[in-house]
Amino acid sequence: MRISIRKLALIPLFLLALFVLSRITAQEPEFREMPTEIVNFVALKADGSKTDYESEKGKATLIVLSASWCPGCLMEIPMLKRLHQKYSDKGLKILMINEDDNLKAMARFIKAKELPWTVVHWNRDASNAVGNPGFIPATCLVGANNKIEMAVVGDVSENVLEKRIQQLLN
Repeated sequence: MRISIRKLALIPLFLLALFVLSRITAQEPEFREMPTEIVNFVALKADGSKTDYESEKGKATLIVLSASWCPGCLMEIPMLKRLHQKYSDKGLKILMINEDDNLKAMARFIKAKELPWTVVHWNRDASNAVGNPGFIPATCLVGANNKIEMAVVGDVSENVLEKRIQQLLN
């Protein structure tokens, strides 16, 4: 049985792939559990200016991790617009953390979807503040005291979310 040079060349590539895979799986996640409150973080808006959570929060703050390429995120926008329209004058703020590749893509998304709330670009501090879920859409409802009252990864029930918002605003 003869082994070709091509097959011999694959052995180091296979070993390298095994090494890389073992390093990836050995890494620990940054959080072992969901935080109970939001710490202040700084992020960029589409125009490149900076803002922080403390400047954007309301009596109740809905922090939504989203992106223009995420079908579940796009499906949530009409619900978020309804909640914004109904409760923004009562103290609800929506802060969207966008996970698009860059500020230009984020700006196109904001314009195309006519988003009336503050949208900031993803960064490690912003993601860590909400527990670094590693999945979108993800939603955190935060009270005025920065305590996380509700956290959902994936689709969120509008009825359940609205009831919790009402509780925080009353």
